[in-house]
Amino acid sequence: MNRREGRARLRETARQLRSDDRRRAEILLDCSFAVNLAYAVLQAITGILARSIWAGTLAFYYLILSGIRFSLLRGRRRASTVVKWRRYRSSACVMLALNFALLGIHCITLYMEHVISYPGYLIYAMALYTFYAAITAVRNVVRFRAYRDPILSASKALSLSVAAISVYSLQSAMISAFGDSEAFRVTMSNCVGAGVFLLISSLSVYMIVRSTKALKKRK
Repeated sequence: MNRREGRARLRETARQLRSDDRRRAEILLDCSFAVNLAYAVLQAITGILARSIWAGTLAFYYLILSGIRFSLLRGRRRASTVVKWRRYRSSACVMLALNFALLGIHCITLYMEHVISYPGYLIYAMALYTFYAAITAVRNVVRFRAYRDPILSASKALSLSVAAISVYSLQSAMISAFGDSEAFRVTMSNCVGAGVFLLISSLSVYMIVRSTKALKKRK
């Protein structure tokens, strides 16, 4: 294949992507999976080097969510509707379990007065990732609202969960790094943590109820 044919094929691929909203959405999901996995590895390395319980917990959380996203994306075009709803429900169950696990770690680190300390470079990386996660979550809500595909809906819910946890972890890191009031740190961590916990729990329960009803109809 010469250079002219290569450019023609690239233009044809770009034209197809512009006209295929679903394919563009799937490519964005693949990119989000790669970014989430890289961020999980970064948190894991930081947890080991800084001996941070919270960084290690976040690494585990993001790795599990990356695994869920991978299971959703694997064979998504060939999966039947029933299989898709089962994956949707499984994702919700794991999200709910992880949410309670994070609540426990939050209580341990907060009331044992474990200060969340990060290197300066990681705080900036967390800020960039949080903005990315928030923008991706909002974009996915808008982009996927017209689709009734359980896989895309579950991926949208995962994006919202990741964005919420990222906001919580960022505010905790910034207050620990730049704040000078322990009472303010505890109050903010409790308020933001409670909001994130309620958001993810409500979303997970809604997904479980919705998928259970959908599977019953198909039986």
